[in-house]
Amino acid sequence: MMAGRSVSPGAALLRSSRMFSMPAPIPAPPGDLSSATKHYSPTSTIPFPTHLTVTTTASSRINGDWGFKRPFPLKTTTKTTYPLARVRQVDSVEQVTDFQSASDHTMTLRKYQEMNLPISVPISNTQDTHSAVKYTKSVFEEDADLTALSDEQKAQLANKRWKFSGPWLAGMTDGDFKKFLDKKVRNKRVEFRAFLKKIYAAELSKEQAQKASEAGEAIPPPLTGDNITDDQLTDYMRVLRQDRMDLYNLVSRFLDLAPVDLATELHMLGRLIPGKRKELVSGSPYGATGPPITHPSAGISYLRTRNFQENHAIYGPQLQHAPIKARVLKPTNFTAKSFKPSIGIAGFVGNTPNEDTAFNSSKQRNVSEFNTAIHKLDLDKYGGSKVYVLPNMATVDSTGRVYVNIGEANEVSVLVQKEMVGEGTVFDEVVKKGATPQVPRNPRDTGSFSARPGSRVSGSASSYGLGRTFGNNNDYE
Repeated sequence: MMAGRSVSPGAALLRSSRMFSMPAPIPAPPGDLSSATKHYSPTSTIPFPTHLTVTTTASSRINGDWGFKRPFPLKTTTKTTYPLARVRQVDSVEQVTDFQSASDHTMTLRKYQEMNLPISVPISNTQDTHSAVKYTKSVFEEDADLTALSDEQKAQLANKRWKFSGPWLAGMTDGDFKKFLDKKVRNKRVEFRAFLKKIYAAELSKEQAQKASEAGEAIPPPLTGDNITDDQLTDYMRVLRQDRMDLYNLVSRFLDLAPVDLATELHMLGRLIPGKRKELVSGSPYGATGPPITHPSAGISYLRTRNFQENHAIYGPQLQHAPIKARVLKPTNFTAKSFKPSIGIAGFVGNTPNEDTAFNSSKQRNVSEFNTAIHKLDLDKYGGSKVYVLPNMATVDSTGRVYVNIGEANEVSVLVQKEMVGEGTVFDEVVKKGATPQVPRNPRDTGSFSARPGSRVSGSASSYGLGRTFGNNNDYE
C-alpha cells in the first residue's frame, strides 16, 4: 500500500496561518516571592490572559460546534451566559479537548473598554497622585512610544522610551545577574573599549572646540576613536572609576539597559565626584518597577485621550464623565488600622487617592449612602454595597497588572447617572415645569452658549420640546 501524499504547500500555509491555527500561549505572569506566607485562592483570576479566547454563535453553541474537530459537551458550555472558552490543549492524552471558560478576562476587557479610559504612562512618584491624575500622559505619545531609534536617539530618550534590549538590573536575582555577565557581558570587552574611545574622542573634540572658540582660533577637526591611544584610554577609565554615575550611564548605554529610578541610582552609586558639574534629570517612569513586558497599553485600550464631553439628551453637556458603579470589597476599619477601602471597578481593585477625601477620612462628613457604604460592611445587601466613583487614570506595571485610579464623583452627576440607568427620577418635577435643572457645567467656558446669562440653555426641557404638542401650523404650541 502506498504511503499518503504529503501536505501541499498551500495546505501547510493555511494550517500555520492565524485563520486555521491557534497561537501558542504566552508565559504565565511571574509569581510573588512573598506568596509563601500569604493565602491566595487557587481559583483567582491571574493578572493577564495567557491563552486565546474562542467564541461561537448561538446556533452553533447549541450543537456544541466551536470550530474544532470534536464538539464540546453541552452540559458545560451552555451553563455560562456568554460563549467564551480558552483551549489549553486541542488533543490531550485522553483524546479530548482541554478547555475552560474564558469569561473572566474577556468580560473584564469589555467592562474596562466601556469606561473609555486610556492607558497612561506610570507616575514616577507614587505618592503624588494628584499631579499624576491632573497631568496624565498617554502611552501613545510620540516621544514615548518609539521603538525604531538610532544609537543617539536611544541615549537621548533613555528616560522616556519603554523598550530596551538589555535587562532591568534592579529586578534580577543574583543567579540571573551572574548568567547575564557570563553570557552577554564578558565577551564584549573589545567592543566596549572601542565604544569608550568614541566617547572620549567626542569629549576631547568638544573641549578643543571650546578652547579654540574662546581663543578666537579656527576649530580643529573632530577626533575619532582611532586617534585615541591605549594609554589615553587607560587614563580615561581611571577617571571613570571615580565617577561611578558616569560609568554606569555609559555601561547602560552600551548594553541598552533599562534605567533605574534616580533615588536608587544615587544610593547605589555613591556620591558625585567633587569639582565636576553634574546635571541630574528626572528618572524614567519605568525606573521604579521596571519596563513593561509588552507595549505599555497591553492591548487593553487604544484610546489616546479622554478629552471629550458627554452630552445628556435633556440636561445638555456634562461637566464630568458618567460615574461608574463600583463594589465595596472591604470598607475602612480604623480599629484594624485599615484606613483605605478596597473598591472593585470593572474587574479591578481601584486605587483610592492618598489625599484627605471621602475614601480615607476618619470622620464621616455627612450621613450619606456613600459614606455609609465606605465605612460600614453591609452583610444583608445582596452582592455587597455599591457606590458611584469616577475613574481618573489607568496604568500597566512591568508584570502586566492593571491599576485604575479612582476619585470622588460629583453628587449631581451621580443623580443624573442613576436616572439614566433607571434607579429613580431625579429632576422629574423640574422638567415637568419646563425649567432647566442645575446640572454642573464647565465654569471656565464663559463664552459657551449654555453659560450666557438670560439665554435659553441648550439641551433644556423647552429646547427638546418636552411637554408640548406639535400644532397644525408647523410650530410649537
